[in-house]
Amino acid sequence: MKLLTKTSRYYILYTIPVILFSAIFIYFFLLNEIGESNESILLTRVKVIQNYIAKGNTTVLNVFEVNNEVYIKEIAKDRIIPQTIKDTLMYSEIEKEYISSKMIEKNAIVKGKNYQIKVWKSTIEYDELVEVVSVVFIVMLLVLFLVTAYINSRISKLIWTPFKNTLDYIKDFSVHTTPYKKLESNEITEFSELNSSINHMTSKIISDYKNQKKFAENASHEFQTPLAIIKGKIDLLLQENTLNEESLTLLVSIEEATSRLSRINKSLLLLSKIENQQYEKTDTVALLPIIEKVRMVNEDFILDKNMQFVCETTMDLSFRINSELCFILINNLIQNAIRHNVNNGQITILIKEETLYIRNTGVLEPLNEVSIFERFEKKSSNANSIGLGLAIVKEISEANSIAVLYKYENNEHVFSLSQFKR
Repeated sequence: MKLLTKTSRYYILYTIPVILFSAIFIYFFLLNEIGESNESILLTRVKVIQNYIAKGNTTVLNVFEVNNEVYIKEIAKDRIIPQTIKDTLMYSEIEKEYISSKMIEKNAIVKGKNYQIKVWKSTIEYDELVEVVSVVFIVMLLVLFLVTAYINSRISKLIWTPFKNTLDYIKDFSVHTTPYKKLESNEITEFSELNSSINHMTSKIISDYKNQKKFAENASHEFQTPLAIIKGKIDLLLQENTLNEESLTLLVSIEEATSRLSRINKSLLLLSKIENQQYEKTDTVALLPIIEKVRMVNEDFILDKNMQFVCETTMDLSFRINSELCFILINNLIQNAIRHNVNNGQITILIKEETLYIRNTGVLEPLNEVSIFERFEKKSSNANSIGLGLAIVKEISEANSIAVLYKYENNEHVFSLSQFKR
């Protein structure tokens, strides 16, 4: 839900009770004001009637009586009628129905005569008043909704434009983007502070990224030289005839550990290059020639386990990728299939529906789909495995918009590669 929508929703939810309370207040306020106004009118009419009685103007009095607005009757001089004002129903000859009215009754002594005077006036009915207030309440709600919608569609968009620009900047930000642009300040203090914080954060991210990139490259290159020296010295010692069997065994172990460390170093350097997008040149690479090249490179390992390498397709598939990375991608998957296979096992290559499938026999249980592509996550106790092969596959795939998936079916481990259309 958008912030503007949520803000407007709370605004309306809190405003409705206020308007409802206001409508109730207005209803009773109008009721009181109308009542006081009617009482004032009735008292004025009583005084007018007293004046007409004093003047003996019976014509006007007859008109009042005919219009059913007054009742005058001479009563005993000693009779006193307290002044009372009350609500009542009076029958209207015109409307042919009883009408809600307010009536005042009192006695008045005029020229020595005592008169009973009743004066009444039709008033607005409660249901009519409720109807009026309800209409006003509904109109106010409609106006509120319209004003809120207008604010959301026009005014608020203008106010939140700097924030939207900041969001777009964050979405598009990349440490690889050059030249690096900073967010500008604006007239809204909060947004200016946000932009300033983001500028500080992105500057630090870029600085840390460059330092990390430089360290990884330098460290990997610096490691290679002493490793090569150690490996060369071990090879010279192995050629000596003066070493006993125990010393030879130790040197072989040291050579294997050094070779493993060298492979780890090369793999980490490769991961660093992929993450730093140093393989920028891409081509349309056909997969079948790459697969055949990988098969030939690993033919000795395949024969060593007496495995069958089956390619069940003549249909070719191409990926938009750097050719060197494509070879590493396919080679790591096939080497993984060889390393974790069984003797007399099988590796099957299949291309179907723009997807490359690499299937292999192996351990009769599925691998952990969550951690399978994590670094240094070893799937077996194989001494030749350094736990970075599938991590490199994942990095290459993500850098080139390729989906790499794993599943276990029909007692086979299946890896699939399919590139998103770009």
